[in-house]
Amino acid sequence: MADINEIKGVILNTLGTVAGKTRDFAEKAADKAKDVARVAKLNMELSAEKDTIEKAYLEIGRLYYETRKSSPDGFFVQLCDEITLANENIARILSELEALKTGLGAKGGGVEVEFTEVSADEEKAGGEGATEEDFVKDAPSAEEASGTAEES
Repeated sequence: MADINEIKGVILNTLGTVAGKTRDFAEKAADKAKDVARVAKLNMELSAEKDTIEKAYLEIGRLYYETRKSSPDGFFVQLCDEITLANENIARILSELEALKTGLGAKGGGVEVEFTEVSADEEKAGGEGATEEDFVKDAPSAEEASGTAEES
């Protein structure tokens, strides 16, 4: 029969091995967690730097347009023309919206028109929908329209 001291020795040796492996595993897990945290931090920094570049590119483009819109170079001609045309369309649309809001539509005069949006459920119940004012209440005024067109 095995000696008690031998059994104790085998058990202590086994426990020591298990403890060592557990410690190694915990260290590796901690190192992996640190690596994952560092990767996440670096990805956030990378994203912030890309945003900085994107904002700078947009500002360069806006400044170029503002300073050279009357005489752009090369392939910038088409892009500047597109921006100018879009600004003119924005001003026209906002002006038309303002006219509609004040009741001066295309034919002039102050004809009151009420628009109603009815869902299928409301139609069955005979409910009322949204009015014209609900659709145009957030539209900018003509003054804001001309300011927006000039700023862009």
